[in-house]
Amino acid sequence: MINKFLPSLDKFQDAENQYIEYFSSKGEKDILGRIISNMKGTAEIQASQGVDAWLAYGVYLPAVEKIMALHHGENEEVFYSRTGYPKEIVEAYTIPEHEIATLIAADKYSRIHQQSVPVNTSIWPLNDDGLSINLLDFKNRTKAKI
Repeated sequence: MINKFLPSLDKFQDAENQYIEYFSSKGEKDILGRIISNMKGTAEIQASQGVDAWLAYGVYLPAVEKIMALHHGENEEVFYSRTGYPKEIVEAYTIPEHEIATLIAADKYSRIHQQSVPVNTSIWPLNDDGLSINLLDFKNRTKAKI
């Protein structure tokens, strides 16, 4: 059973609303696209320092990738076929119908772990009973260009 570091709308709804309000006030039409672009830009900066920032998303990476893929027009079936990610992991770390809140949760998780976990860590716990995901097992995952 997956139960470690799960996101909840209660924790991230206010932040999601703030992002939407902020980007809307700036005239941004594609708020989700802007956030994805910012995440990619940050990952590129970290890659220049030898860090695969995508790995730092840990258990959230499959959910983040699904949001990015669907936003860029890939359908769900193709996404799962291409990545090989287990659907139960993607769903566990997704706040349904709240892509921005999911990305905020992923970013918060990433920032916390970048302070306490060695860079480029690929194995992440899904529960306290030894269930984990090794992101290196997914050859088609998003990777930094180091």
